[in-house]
Amino acid sequence: MSDKQKAIVSLTFASETCSASLSALSSPDTSNSQPQTTDLSVILKDLDSLLSLIYASTTKISLVLKPSSPTYSASLTPIQDLSKHISRLVHCNNLLSPDIHGLTLSKEVAYLTTTIIESIRALVQTFLNLAAHPSSIASSSQAGEEYLVRTGTVHDLIEKARGPKGIPKDNLTAVRKKWKEDKGPLEDGFREVGEMIEDANQGGSESSGEDDDGWDELGLGSSSGRKMDKDELERTKNVHKILRLTTLLHKRILMDLLSSSSSVPSNVALDALLVQSGALLAASDDLVSTLYVPQNSQTVHEELQSFLDVVKALQTGLQAFFPAAEDLEKQFSKVTIQGVGVTQGSTEQTGDKVKTNKKWFDTCFDQIYKLGATFENALKQNIADSVRGS
Repeated sequence: MSDKQKAIVSLTFASETCSASLSALSSPDTSNSQPQTTDLSVILKDLDSLLSLIYASTTKISLVLKPSSPTYSASLTPIQDLSKHISRLVHCNNLLSPDIHGLTLSKEVAYLTTTIIESIRALVQTFLNLAAHPSSIASSSQAGEEYLVRTGTVHDLIEKARGPKGIPKDNLTAVRKKWKEDKGPLEDGFREVGEMIEDANQGGSESSGEDDDGWDELGLGSSSGRKMDKDELERTKNVHKILRLTTLLHKRILMDLLSSSSSVPSNVALDALLVQSGALLAASDDLVSTLYVPQNSQTVHEELQSFLDVVKALQTGLQAFFPAAEDLEKQFSKVTIQGVGVTQGSTEQTGDKVKTNKKWFDTCFDQIYKLGATFENALKQNIADSVRGS
């Protein structure tokens, strides 16, 4: 068997290893109840080392299999190493347990690993194509560009995964990362409602259709040919008030409760809280979508109820961050700093901070519910008036 044929066999095996690994990541084996290690720092260190080795292997393969002058004999060892590293990467990934290390962390690492392996498989397939059609592809500049682009993608993904914003160091960091991703869209929705109010006050929808940005074609925006009426504008203002508080609430959770310096609850509580962040974003988007003219009071009411239900679920999820006073005392009594028990003063300061945070969040939720109740009553009146008018 020639060196080229051996290289093709090795590349084929590497591609199959990638496919098997991706399948394993999408359907992890939970039968291994006793992993070799549960030490998160060890697992993450091994993951980082394997990513470094994969980076080096793909670099070597790309250098020796350059389309213009491939050296197949020199590619065999790095290709075989690549297959081994990928298998070990998946094994290391499977050591992460949602129950022990947190569901959010496990899913985030699995996602990052999956994107890297997918990019490696694409790179390997590029070299298989080059080996299968050397004469027609070698002279093509596009072929040379493709393998460089594929290699660059692998390198970029690995560098990001190993960077400060890549693989989280623990479940709290993973939850914070995802929470930040929801923060931007939430603020966008709040800003969008503010712009609706501004446009309505300025009579924006009575302007020419030159600035409709295509919304007419989607049945949104100024397609009705009129601006908001008094009731529609009032409804929009009410939603804006509520979203102002929920957007601030979401931000304060990130700053005060998901910070590294705060008292962190169990991974189960963190994972459950993150679910509510996504639910709040979806409910917010649905509520905002009801404000385009012409509005329907019944639809706005239904989405408002769904939105407030999510807010209540979020409040329930926050209870894990505010244990009862006696439970808080027990927690502090177990804490030691470098072998020395926490002082009475530090215990009182931390307890006061928890109480202050709880008071702020309780007040915020109360204000949201008051605004929501007032708005609900107004909507019910709008609906009743509409029924009588028909």
